[in-house]
Amino acid sequence: MILKILLLVNALVGIGMIGAYLAPIFSPRDFWFLAFLGLSFPFLVLLDFLFCVGWLVGKKYKLAIFSVSLLLPAIPHVPAYLQINPKVSANEAGIFLNVVDFNTHYMGAYDFMGKDSNYFFALLDTLKPDVICLQEFTNLGGYQQKPMFKRFSNEYKSYANYNADILSQTYPTGYGVCIFSKYPIIKKGFLERVTQSSNLSLFADIVVGKDTIRVINTHLKSIVFDRKDYWAVEQMASGEDLLETADFRRIVAKLKYAFKERAKQAEHLREQMEGSPYKLIVCGDFNDSPMSYSYRTIRRNLKDAFMESGYGMSRTYIGKMPSFRIDYILHDKTWNSFNYRTNKLNFSDHKMISCTIKLR
Repeated sequence: MILKILLLVNALVGIGMIGAYLAPIFSPRDFWFLAFLGLSFPFLVLLDFLFCVGWLVGKKYKLAIFSVSLLLPAIPHVPAYLQINPKVSANEAGIFLNVVDFNTHYMGAYDFMGKDSNYFFALLDTLKPDVICLQEFTNLGGYQQKPMFKRFSNEYKSYANYNADILSQTYPTGYGVCIFSKYPIIKKGFLERVTQSSNLSLFADIVVGKDTIRVINTHLKSIVFDRKDYWAVEQMASGEDLLETADFRRIVAKLKYAFKERAKQAEHLREQMEGSPYKLIVCGDFNDSPMSYSYRTIRRNLKDAFMESGYGMSRTYIGKMPSFRIDYILHDKTWNSFNYRTNKLNFSDHKMISCTIKLR
């Protein structure tokens, strides 16, 4: 009886893994259920690995071969989740660009968890950013926020910027997706505003020496969970039986809607990227894992800075939902990137990520 149950669970895991492999290929607009399996990819791989070990220990070699056959297609995807050989740039000649990406979570306006403002600015001083891409960077007027925005404005007033409405004297628009550049910006604009909200994409063409580079900053559709939703997720994670069917359906519906909206944004953004006259750096909060349609659509032939020079399991979301890598720095395939790192700041539910890109 136990063997039959294990066989059934192993078969379900196998079906889930096949679905996860298909998730980056098929749009959630048509096959939304695959997006859930793509999100579960690391857990499915772990479960299948445990089955593989268990079958080998139990000398069920045919079943072990079945589990191994499911694991083999996962190998090319592992580097997007785990890196063990980080690249550190040597002291060599060339043109380098230090890039920082960060979802600031409105500098802790909703749930400020600690006074990290000094550390935030000290960190930026250490990283010496040439390009800073920020999301959720609108001053909502909180007690902790005001001095941080004022200080940021003073310390980076020499940087060219786009959509940095919090630095203006007028009331902020709320579109807190911003690009700051140490180098001149010769052209800028919105690339997609599919959702007609603060989830949008914009670009800035910057001139670095003889090179012109298009920097894109994107914030794909958020799930927009409220306190009741987070409570329900915590109940599911803890295995409690208090979760009602209505709560489960509401969470699935919100995830499903967000998957579909991100797919539309990613497709539209990809069209705009194809028409770029310059090489690209793409930063942002994708709100999706590496095994997602959105990530695959946007990345296409670009390099992922984490895969180039990251280390360990680079989870970038550290909020109340399960942790995933959903923030990215992508760049042209002809460039190399080094020194990828993540940094946790207590006022945000995302980690700041950064890297150095060698242009030539």
